[in-house]
Amino acid sequence: MKASSVTDRSGVDWFARITAILGLIVALAAVVVPLLKDNQDKQEQLTIVAKPEGSGGIIRLSSNESKSNAVQIPWIITLSNTGRTKLSVVSYRIAQLTYEGMMFFTGLDGGISDRNNKPMTFPVILGDGEIVSFRLHLGFEPTIQISQLLKKMYRINGPLDAHKTFLALAEKSLTIYGGKASMLKYEDDSYKVSIDPNSLQNVPIYNVAFLTGRNQEFSIKCSAYSNL
Repeated sequence: MKASSVTDRSGVDWFARITAILGLIVALAAVVVPLLKDNQDKQEQLTIVAKPEGSGGIIRLSSNESKSNAVQIPWIITLSNTGRTKLSVVSYRIAQLTYEGMMFFTGLDGGISDRNNKPMTFPVILGDGEIVSFRLHLGFEPTIQISQLLKKMYRINGPLDAHKTFLALAEKSLTIYGGKASMLKYEDDSYKVSIDPNSLQNVPIYNVAFLTGRNQEFSIKCSAYSNL
């Protein structure tokens, strides 16, 4: 009988311990889970979309070739606050990526403006779910042939619409980055432009980064003919 009594007490003690541990786990979860959720809700999340601008975007040529011969292509950048807290975008930086790393040069950054070409000022405040789009001119160093053609087109036609310039160069079997292109025109005025795959290595790749007021950096790699 004594042995049975000891065994019963041991079973009760073991059950009590398990129950206590489970209760402690539940209590900790009740504290930790809300804290983790609250911390997650406070984390900044910024989604960036970048694409070259077509009709309406103006290509910029250098006004002082003694400093830079860069040609600046208009891009549309869209920032989306996909987090659950307000964030403040305070600055940005641009680099052109190369096989050796990053490259910077005069004329690389053509500045940020709104869709009406008015310069944007920082900080840019984005609430939960808020989206903003703007124009960013990204520069590259053209070949001599492309530089001369663009200057001639500007003298004849004035400001260079990005889409019209793309088509005008394609008619000459060229891309603005100095690669080879082919263009087919159809009777209904539609067209098809193909880029030589071997020419894609001439297309610059950019890294565009935005810094928030909490010192968080969000960036995107972008190239005219591909999604990176």
